[in-house]
Amino acid sequence: MPAFADADLERAYFRAYDAVMAHWPVSIETIEVAGRYGTTRITSAGPASAPPLVLLHGLGATSAMWYPIVGMLADHHRVRAVDIMGEPGRSRHEGAPIASMDDLVAWLAETFEFLELSAADLCGHSFGGHLALRFALAHPARVRRLVLLDPVLTFAPLPPEFAEFAQNRDVHPSFDNARAMFAPGVSGSGPAREAYVDLLAHGAAHFPASPVVTPELPDSLPPLPVPTLVLVAGDSAVHDAQRAAQAARRAGARTAIVPDAGHGLVTDAPGPVAEMVLDHLRCRP
Repeated sequence: MPAFADADLERAYFRAYDAVMAHWPVSIETIEVAGRYGTTRITSAGPASAPPLVLLHGLGATSAMWYPIVGMLADHHRVRAVDIMGEPGRSRHEGAPIASMDDLVAWLAETFEFLELSAADLCGHSFGGHLALRFALAHPARVRRLVLLDPVLTFAPLPPEFAEFAQNRDVHPSFDNARAMFAPGVSGSGPAREAYVDLLAHGAAHFPASPVVTPELPDSLPPLPVPTLVLVAGDSAVHDAQRAAQAARRAGARTAIVPDAGHGLVTDAPGPVAEMVLDHLRCRP
């Protein structure tokens, strides 16, 4: 991955990242592991003996995005929040090319190996949800239970206006324009929320991301290979909520529409989302 064009921009980005992480309400441990694709940053929380839960963030959101619910999740699980390779965050893409979703699936499989996870629960939001499903389809024995939070291009197409935005992620807006774009989609108040909006804006404006990997809506989905919960935002901007929920049910997922919540489910409805996620993960065979 190329370096930031300006050292001041790099410092501003990582100040925002660290500011959000400082609002995680639990003790954390961070590790960086070097592999075929580069160096992966993993943030862990919760009892070491608890069932492992791997978290995959949405585009540009980084592992910091889990701050509203990670405390509730870490009460019951050993959380492993991973910064997706090639995306904004503290993972560094400095190895093999990432040109497709298959490359990201291979990177995630390598990350499971580094963490010595023969199997784990897996939860992803937006792009991270799409990746989580692709991983579960490719490696069903590695996933105990799957949670997809408003996954993008998984069960329904993008609306035209959002598709245009997604296709132009390599065109960087100014920080102020990016902040104005993201701020309405992040609920809450206080320093954690403000730092998170800054993080999203700095990432969109300045982060030298790897070439964008755009997921494709599958023509059809095979039956889901693991017990799956799909939470669809009632006011989602990335698809028609009813259409996405119906497609998820047809694929065999336990599905719920979260009312009055936008695509940012984790900030819009942290309590209900965490409760439904934990309820699903407790349903052991």
